[in-house]
Amino acid sequence: MSRKSRALIEIRLRRSNDLVQQEAVAVVHELWRPDTPHNREKLAFVAHQGNRLFGNDTHWVERRLA
Repeated sequence: MSRKSRALIEIRLRRSNDLVQQEAVAVVHELWRPDTPHNREKLAFVAHQGNRLFGNDTHWVERRLA
């Protein structure tokens, strides 16, 4: 029986460089996390709230292969 190898995907919250925010907040949210349903849901919520407060497309969830 062979096991299929799966690539690890990581996600993080990103924000527009045009926004001025506290550096400590930006650093915490821009850390890469494993792409799990829980992490995806939490970061999507934060991105949605950021877009609501600061304007459309100012926050998004970025993905990468680890």
